[in-house]
Amino acid sequence: MNKKMEKPHGPMESGSKGGPGIDPNTLSRLIKMLFKFYPVMIPVTIVCIVIAAVSSAMPAIFQQKVLADIGEWYLTGDWAGAAKVIMPKVMILLCIYIVAWFAILCYTQLMAVITQGFLDKLRREMFDKMQNLPIRYFDTNKHGDIMSRYTNDIDTIRQLVSQAIPTTLQCAILLVSVFCIMMYYSVWLTIVVLVGVFVIFKVTKSIGGGSAKYFIRQQKSLGRAEGFIQEMMNGQKVVKVFNHEEQCSRDFKEINEALYQDAFKANAFANVLAPIIQNIGNVMYVLIAIVGGVLLLAKVPNPCLSALCAGAMGALTIDVVVPFLNMAKQFTGNVNQISQQINHIAMALAGAERIFNLIDEAPEEDEGYVTLVNAEYDKDGNIKEAAKHTG
Repeated sequence: MNKKMEKPHGPMESGSKGGPGIDPNTLSRLIKMLFKFYPVMIPVTIVCIVIAAVSSAMPAIFQQKVLADIGEWYLTGDWAGAAKVIMPKVMILLCIYIVAWFAILCYTQLMAVITQGFLDKLRREMFDKMQNLPIRYFDTNKHGDIMSRYTNDIDTIRQLVSQAIPTTLQCAILLVSVFCIMMYYSVWLTIVVLVGVFVIFKVTKSIGGGSAKYFIRQQKSLGRAEGFIQEMMNGQKVVKVFNHEEQCSRDFKEINEALYQDAFKANAFANVLAPIIQNIGNVMYVLIAIVGGVLLLAKVPNPCLSALCAGAMGALTIDVVVPFLNMAKQFTGNVNQISQQINHIAMALAGAERIFNLIDEAPEEDEGYVTLVNAEYDKDGNIKEAAKHTG
């Protein structure tokens, strides 16, 4: 029997001893390939993502201004006069929303074209490279494992390009924008948010790191499982002839169990992370409300960038605390979004590394050529005599 059939990969080979590593250059190589294939569409998409992200942070500014106007006109009760001041700001905010909607529409459509086109080009590059590989590569690698690179591994890159990268970029820009706005309005409340974010990052590093490790192992276990199944299907006659059914069944159970363990642990970590971060965000929301209320009652001076610009530091006001609560919710929500993308990024990098390993395989070397000239054939079609030139 084929030696590859006699000794399948066992569970321990899925990385049980120590977490498998990912080449840090894999992501940069993927991004470089994206820019290489789409040198114009990628920058346009990035601009649209930036516009959408910045526009999402603007409502907090307008909310603060509108609340300040309401507080000013509340004592007089002249709501007609207040409407003349508030409505222009509402119309500006509406225009910002329209621009953001158009930017989101553009970048989602562009990403659909880029994603499918990038995967098409990547599959072509893999297939063209595969034509030049030596026979020993196909003898030492299971065909199902090779096919898994065209299906499962490519699909993880689809998730990375279409979802993980745009979401992470948009959330990162939004975090920077919201952070600057928070610093502009209140340093004290921003410190409370940063403490909560520090806790979130510590939890994400602890739980998300374990999730990423098992997602990488899951991708490799999946390739081994597909390779084993494909080989058993092709060699079914040999299996029957040599009464190898029981051994094949035991080998499959071992490989399947390794895949189950890796997938279970990966998804267990991933499913726990989001609720934990969400609840930390809720606790932080309550703390900001409490701290803000205490600062309001105590009339504590409010250091902020706006005070530095105005040259005077006043006390914290209600029109700052209310939008700040929404900004804190938005801030933690985007941190949660980024933490959720860690799993997709880790799984995609594992798949990309397997794809690049195929692309980087050394091609078959051309060791010379043989040319036959003036060949003469007998009546049976055999070469009778020929002048042969060997190079």
